[in-house]
Amino acid sequence: MYLFFLWSTIDARWASPFDVRIDHHKADITHDLVINTARPRFSWKISRLDNLLYRNVQQAAYQLQLQSIQITERDNRFECDSERVNSSQSTHVSYTCQSDLLSSKYYRFRVRVWITKLEESSEWTNWIRFRTPIFNLHEYIIRNDNLLWIGSTKINMNELRKEFLVPNDSPLKSAIAYISGLGYYEFYLNGFKVDSSRKLDPGWTTYEKRTLLVSFDVSTNITTGMNAVGVKLGNGWYSQEQHGEFNYGPPRLIFILFILFENGGEMQIFSDQTWTGREGSIKHDSVYSGEMCDSRNDRSNWSRAGFNDSLSAWIMPESMPSPINISRNGLIVLQDMPPIRAGSDALHLEVEIDNQHQRYLNSEDIGKIKGASLTDGIRTFDLGQNMVGWCRIRFHGPSGFGVYIRHGEILTQPVVSTNHSARNIYTENLRDATASDTYVLRGDLINEIYEPTFTVHGFRYLSIFGAPNALTLDDVECPFVHSETTVKGHFSTSNPIINQIQHNIQWGQLSNIMSLPTDCPQRNERRGWMGDAALSVDEALYNFDLIKFYQNFLNLIVDVQRDDGEVPNYVPGNSYPADPNWGTALPTITWQVYRHYNDMHTLEAYYDHVVAYVEYLCGVYNLTGLANFTVIYGDWVPPPPQPMTNKHLIASFAFLHDVYLLINMSQVLGKQGDTNTYLVLYQQLAEEFHRVFFSTSKNFYADGMQAAQVLALALPEVVPANVREAVVNQLVNDINQNNIHLTTGIVSTAQLYPVLSDNGHHDLALELISSTTYPSYGYMFTNPYENATTIWELWNAPLTGPGMNSRNHIMYGSVGAWFYSHLAGIDVSSNMITIRPRMASEAKKYLLSKLDCQLSTLYGLIHISYTRDEHDTISNSILLHITVPTNTQARIILEPLLIGGRCKTLIEGHNIIWSSDIGNRYVEGFDIEKDSITGFMTVYIGSGQYEFQAIWQ
Repeated sequence: MYLFFLWSTIDARWASPFDVRIDHHKADITHDLVINTARPRFSWKISRLDNLLYRNVQQAAYQLQLQSIQITERDNRFECDSERVNSSQSTHVSYTCQSDLLSSKYYRFRVRVWITKLEESSEWTNWIRFRTPIFNLHEYIIRNDNLLWIGSTKINMNELRKEFLVPNDSPLKSAIAYISGLGYYEFYLNGFKVDSSRKLDPGWTTYEKRTLLVSFDVSTNITTGMNAVGVKLGNGWYSQEQHGEFNYGPPRLIFILFILFENGGEMQIFSDQTWTGREGSIKHDSVYSGEMCDSRNDRSNWSRAGFNDSLSAWIMPESMPSPINISRNGLIVLQDMPPIRAGSDALHLEVEIDNQHQRYLNSEDIGKIKGASLTDGIRTFDLGQNMVGWCRIRFHGPSGFGVYIRHGEILTQPVVSTNHSARNIYTENLRDATASDTYVLRGDLINEIYEPTFTVHGFRYLSIFGAPNALTLDDVECPFVHSETTVKGHFSTSNPIINQIQHNIQWGQLSNIMSLPTDCPQRNERRGWMGDAALSVDEALYNFDLIKFYQNFLNLIVDVQRDDGEVPNYVPGNSYPADPNWGTALPTITWQVYRHYNDMHTLEAYYDHVVAYVEYLCGVYNLTGLANFTVIYGDWVPPPPQPMTNKHLIASFAFLHDVYLLINMSQVLGKQGDTNTYLVLYQQLAEEFHRVFFSTSKNFYADGMQAAQVLALALPEVVPANVREAVVNQLVNDINQNNIHLTTGIVSTAQLYPVLSDNGHHDLALELISSTTYPSYGYMFTNPYENATTIWELWNAPLTGPGMNSRNHIMYGSVGAWFYSHLAGIDVSSNMITIRPRMASEAKKYLLSKLDCQLSTLYGLIHISYTRDEHDTISNSILLHITVPTNTQARIILEPLLIGGRCKTLIEGHNIIWSSDIGNRYVEGFDIEKDSITGFMTVYIGSGQYEFQAIWQ
């Protein structure tokens, strides 16, 4: 009767699918949805029916409708209806219409679904509108003789404008712009910036191989009569000053505007020599060294029609060479990833960070996390958080008054004799990057706001010299700037040290996604170092939605991959050959994108490039063997005074790792011949690795250091069963001999924590991550010198010189993946979600007695929350809340809380579903297995919310 009442209250139609995606673009947050493929794929999430007691809800069928939108009278109507498709697939659903989507057209689509628990379908989603660009964009551009790249070699022409007349013969139906300004541009139309939060566009590439164009729908920005377009240009990375490319610069622009009218007429505006240009108020700009802006040269109406400037010389631009090198198969392509944005538009949420529903944690458990508050120190402003961006500053003063703005990550240390600090910004670790902005006031009557345009800084502290007015907190606003993304992971525990590390990782990761993954955001580097990208990608994809971002980076890698398969250490760049632990970015990122998104197309797109890279490594190996395998950086920056372990072992680890990934890729793609070939190779390499690097007399690898044991143990089938225990013991003993501290560099640290957890020493891993003395993650924010809010480059940052000493480096952020994969225990790499939180022993549960984790997947939100606190549950037990998203199933693995322990009772809700006295009780919706050897309890469940209590004895 109770269940019937619940069902009877449900409307015949229930909520529509949500978070709909097309070609990986999130429709709900993308204002102008541009789909650059003729046959896109679709994904959606099914709303959870919280007012039903029913669980295990699966999609039974879907229906997808797609229509063209007629823009002009000449357009043909196109409709496609899948009708009801009996399928549970709700991710990467293929476009099945007979006809491909056409170039430069508007479309709309909607979807509805049926589920196994209801006969009626869901509501339809709203119609989702999108458009297609010019599909053959590169060909269109190179064949159009009227379209020019324009700029100047004579003056710093960084403002260009053109006026044009739109006739009123017929109503305007659409206006589509394509633009690229190198290195950076800002696009204005009729007095307003188009897409105001979009910054530092287009994305950085190897410009001669790939230059990105951006498309805007400006239909609502154009009017009949006179219109004006204006473009500001910045040097960006297309500059000899920036990184010494002799053929880069000066800035240049390409622009196309297509206008269509209701009667089928059209007009086009191209960048050509009918435009005019001048040097604007930005006198110099540099990514590393900031911006010089004399606002007396601002012209308020410069991008409006009818503008007249009696104070500046607007001259005809030159026709500039294209940045593309046709002989190297260079391409001009559409930018198909989210842009860099400033402020709130840069970050979206798919997790409920402040929601305490169904959590066992409270604010006292979590502890006070350092970072992200704004406090003031006279004219040195402390943001409370190391971040990336710039500041908008309000000034009031006379015309011509100059202000100098300096940025830094830390303050100078106090004088030892007096313990007094002058609170000056420390800038030596920025090396040749001055990270400073100069602003000359216009002298506005009320006040004026300065915000840099074509530079970006990594900083926590801001010094303002020579301000004409006393500045307060209200005069300074600092937007966080990074590639637009969505937070998909939230992780917090009862261990404040872990919580602060998670905070530092997330801020550090966001600081280093600037159209490509960078190493650091502050000094004269900021490059796409592939080692850093490979180490952090797993963590990044747990925390943020970055599939388009990483697919773009893979494109940048293969752009510069040589014919023999070789890749460089960083991209863009020509630092050949790559250290194997840097070159691994190509196979590693390809595999991790597949793992996190189950996206076969990514494997298919880059598989041949991965094969070529592995074959290149095979060629190197044939000359050297593993004993002398090529190496450059090795296990970079272990904590002083620790030495680095055998470098050839470290490089060999990367080689074996990549061969093993290639085996997995070939299996997924059904390439059995490749699978067989590389299995034979891997078995040969595994035997050689052990034979070359293992000391039979000492029973450990290489010199016995932690790194050597960790890397050997992390490789499948390398350490023989008869010596595995000895190798694990060597690792554990070394950690204990170092007073529970690590001695590892960036490569082995990424493997250290999973290896300990997977080899019976999870307690030790928790003790290690909880350490606050040198060297440790906790030391970064509990030392007496400075309190880190991001991840350091060096374990001993305050105690070493400035040459290479970033306070915002993501390479050691790799441990964040372990938080999700082991502490929360989430694995989404197969059709069956696995949830296996690794447990501290009962004696060590104080290290991690409570945990709460959310992970937004393509199916919906996974939520895991547990407590072992005896205020919440009895001793030797765990209270575990699980949310499994609709249209999925999960395998919950519960570990014994005691050594040799066995489960006594397993309760879900208020029902005993398993007991050691009577075994498995049949309860609908649960399939339970007990492993008699390990004591593990495995529960198979469908979608829904559950609360388990497992009691152990």
